[in-house]
Amino acid sequence: MQRVAFNRSPLGSEPSFEEARSRIRASIARDAADPRIERAALPRLYDHGKRAGRAVVLLHGFTNCPQQFDELAQRLHAGGANVYVPRLPLHGYEDRLTRALANLTVTDLVRCAQEAYADARGLGESVAVMGLSLGGTMALWLAQTQPVDVVVPISPFLMPIAIPRWLGNAAMRVLNAVPDMYCWWDPRIKAASLPPYAYPGFPTHALAKIVFLGAVVIAEARDAAPLARSCTFVVNANESAVNDRVTAGLFARWTRRGARYRYDTLHDLGEPRHDIIDPTTFPQARTLVYPTLLKLALGS
Repeated sequence: MQRVAFNRSPLGSEPSFEEARSRIRASIARDAADPRIERAALPRLYDHGKRAGRAVVLLHGFTNCPQQFDELAQRLHAGGANVYVPRLPLHGYEDRLTRALANLTVTDLVRCAQEAYADARGLGESVAVMGLSLGGTMALWLAQTQPVDVVVPISPFLMPIAIPRWLGNAAMRVLNAVPDMYCWWDPRIKAASLPPYAYPGFPTHALAKIVFLGAVVIAEARDAAPLARSCTFVVNANESAVNDRVTAGLFARWTRRGARYRYDTLHDLGEPRHDIIDPTTFPQARTLVYPTLLKLALGS
């Protein structure tokens, strides 16, 4: 398993609004100039031209891209927030069958999360970080290591569904050691799966790295309390991809460490699913999920 040192030190001086916006715009411009990257996958910045009371970072899910959170981002912006949706490392390529994710590292994910939070500090007087799946795991990393005002991990990917943590950690080490394989999200339709801007499958080495990131957070929680000022776990009662028992175990561990966080389970979302954000594949998210997330992110 890749070793990653926890950085509990401050991330440097807080940027001004102009500095933060300039850095984010430069990142967007770099992606826009990269012919490999799908236009729908470009990072998003919705700002009000000045520092807002609340800045929100939205971290998309494994194999998806910033478009997944775009509609929610616009609603948050309409609610008064400055909103940043970064593109996660090696995601969002126009070639949907790329195997680039096989090169993903835990360090890549940590750096992406830290940079997004560091820039967001210049966008708002307070910062909320919300993430789904892989983005949720990255949000948990920030909750453990940084004094983020509000963290909302949504169905964080700590372990695949039905696999206990004691077995899963060993299985992922084996998976990472053997030659990389490619798995379809839906073997019946393969590359025809939706949404059209997300990868229809994933390399097994990338899956292992996500679990490794979560394992490091869980291990750190044995010895140190999380630093986030507020955190609300959001999970789906009819989850289809991740083991929520592992998620609940981390919540319990943080609670024993003195954290007064919340654990909310969403019911009545229909058939089993993992992505409860993207309206392209789950239009009901607009009415069944977004109101809850808007309240959590905006503090209303």
